Amino acid sequence: MKSIKGIIFDIDGTLVLNQKALPGALETVSSLKEKGCQLRLISNMTSKSPVELSHMLGSMGFNIDPEEIQTAVSVCIEYLNNHCDKTVFLAIPEKLLPLFSGVNKTQDNPDFVVMGDLDSEFNYSLLNRIFNYLTSGAELITFHKNPFYFRDNAKWLDSGAFTMALEQATGKTAVVMGKPSPVLFERAVASMGLDKKEVLVIGDDVSSDIQGARNAGLKSLLVGSGKFQPSHLETYRISKDEFLPHISDLITMLEKDDEAA
Repeated sequence: MKSIKGIIFDIDGTLVLNQKALPGALETVSSLKEKGCQLRLISNMTSKSPVELSHMLGSMGFNIDPEEIQTAVSVCIEYLNNHCDKTVFLAIPEKLLPLFSGVNKTQDNPDFVVMGDLDSEFNYSLLNRIFNYLTSGAELITFHKNPFYFRDNAKWLDSGAFTMALEQATGKTAVVMGKPSPVLFERAVASMGLDKKEVLVIGDDVSSDIQGARNAGLKSLLVGSGKFQPSHLETYRISKDEFLPHISDLITMLEKDDEAA
């Protein structure tokens, strides 16, 4: 593990699935920390803050500090703070509103529309309202473009599906804060104080985790859990050296890479 000093993990589908730690995930994370490897967990999940995610992971047996978790929400807030002269309409979960207290909010012809994971609160009226804001000149900012997620042993439509529908209807392209945008990955690398060549990304979603790593110029491993499908290997040109069958195989793979170096 000499060449890799930091690892960026996706959470859902990579370390946990259906509110349970995946086999070998606890032991792998613990071993990496014992070896002095810096860890960052990144997520497009917007319904939970880093503190809440830390508590959730802790209930499953993980020892992850909030400072080791970064989400698309924190990147979005930073982006809006850098555009403080712009007005914003927020279509996000109510529990996230306090985090956006410094934003210049409006419901009258906003410059930006921020759309997050409203789940069952998405409805035709809201989507049509956003559609009209966009056709009147507003820019759409979204935390991610994930089309679906896992919950209760089933697949559920994610806000990315609605983002893509709005893009299609308006002809506009959303500004994406989370994966696969490189912004979230680059911020995670910067927080570790490491060079990109010293960091490895591990995730189960080729379209957000692996593509995001590629967009940021980072090495990555596609893990064979969560959203992984065998067809992804050929479709997305994932070599055998870029595929991790199980998260429990990670330590052995890294040690073999050091021996071969």
